[in-house]
Amino acid sequence: MENKKAHIYNLIIVDESGSMSYLEKATLNGINSTINTIRKAQKEFVNTQVHTLSLVTFSSGSGGAKVQAVINNEPISQVKTFKDYTPNGGTPLYDAIGFSLSTLYNYIKADKDATAVVTILTDGLENSSTDWTVDALRSFIEKLKAEGWSFSYMGSDHDVKQVTDLLSIDNVIEFSHNDTGVDHTWVRESSSRRAYYEKMNTMYGEDNITADEIMERKRNFAREYYGARVTPDRIRHLNENEIFVFGSNSAGFHNGGAAQVAMIKFGAVWGQGEGLQGNSYAIPTTGFFENMVQAINRFIDFAMRNPQKRFLVTRIGCGNAGYMAEQIAPYFKECVKLENVALPAEFWTALGLRMF
Repeated sequence: MENKKAHIYNLIIVDESGSMSYLEKATLNGINSTINTIRKAQKEFVNTQVHTLSLVTFSSGSGGAKVQAVINNEPISQVKTFKDYTPNGGTPLYDAIGFSLSTLYNYIKADKDATAVVTILTDGLENSSTDWTVDALRSFIEKLKAEGWSFSYMGSDHDVKQVTDLLSIDNVIEFSHNDTGVDHTWVRESSSRRAYYEKMNTMYGEDNITADEIMERKRNFAREYYGARVTPDRIRHLNENEIFVFGSNSAGFHNGGAAQVAMIKFGAVWGQGEGLQGNSYAIPTTGFFENMVQAINRFIDFAMRNPQKRFLVTRIGCGNAGYMAEQIAPYFKECVKLENVALPAEFWTALGLRMF
C-alpha cells in the first residue's frame, strides 16, 4: 500500500427550492463549514487522501428542472467560499440525485482508488422531476453502495424516513425547519465526515491490505457513516469503553433513578458526586442551576479529551431535579460534534434533530 492514496470525491447535493429561503443563511454556513472540514482533512491526511468537491444545487420553475453543478470535481484546495445560493421554485429531487450520481459515476468509474461521499440536503418532497423515477434511482444507489459509496440524507418538512427507505439510504437525519435545526445537522454531518476520513486514513496507512479488504471496509465505513448517537431508553449492560453518564446529587448519594443503576451496575462510588467512577460518569444536578451547567461543561471537556471512550448520556436533570429536556439539552449542544457521545432522543429533538 506504499504511496497509495484514496481518491475521495465529495458530492454535496443541496435543495435550492423556494421553501429553503427561510434557511438560506444557515445552509450557506453549513456548506462552507463542510468545505472547511474537507480542506482540513486534505492537509492532515495528505499522505493517504486526495479530495475533490462537487456541489450540485436544484430547483425548478416555469422552464422545468434546474439542476446545476456549481462546483464540478474541483480539487478542494481550489474551492473558494460558496456564495451563490438563491432559493426559488420547486423540488426536482430525483432528477438532482440521478444527474449528480450518474455524472460522478461516469467520471470516476475507471479509478480503482476512487471513493465517493454523497450528502443530500432537502426540505421537501419530490415534486417536479421528469427524467428519474424512484425505482431507477434506488437501483442505482444500491449499485453504488455495493461499490463502497457512502450516502447521507438530511431532510426536513416531509416524511424523511419514508423517502430514504424508498431510496435505500441508511444514514439519515431529520432536522427542524429553522436555523437551529440546520446548524446542528451540518455540525453532525461534518463530525461524521471527519470520522469517515480518519478511518480511511488508517486503512490506507496499512501495509499488505488487499483490494477486496479495502472494498469490504469501504462498505462498512459507508454503512456506519452516521454512528449510533441516541442513548437507549434502558441500558442493561455496557460494551467495552462505554461510559454510563448519569445525574447525581452533589453529595454522591446514588440512591434513586439512573444514579442507583450506576451504583448497582456500573461502578458509581457512594459519596462521589461528579466525574468518572468505574464505568460511569456523574454530573451533579442538585443545587444551583449554574453549578450543573458548569459540571456539564466539564463533562464535555472530558469527553473531548477521551475520544477512545463512548459516553451514553441519560436524561440528565430530567428526573428528581425536575427540569425539562428543552431546558437541559441546549447545554449539551457541543456534543453534537462529538462522535463518541450519545444523547437521549428528547435531547436531540430539543436540539432540532431526529436520528434514525
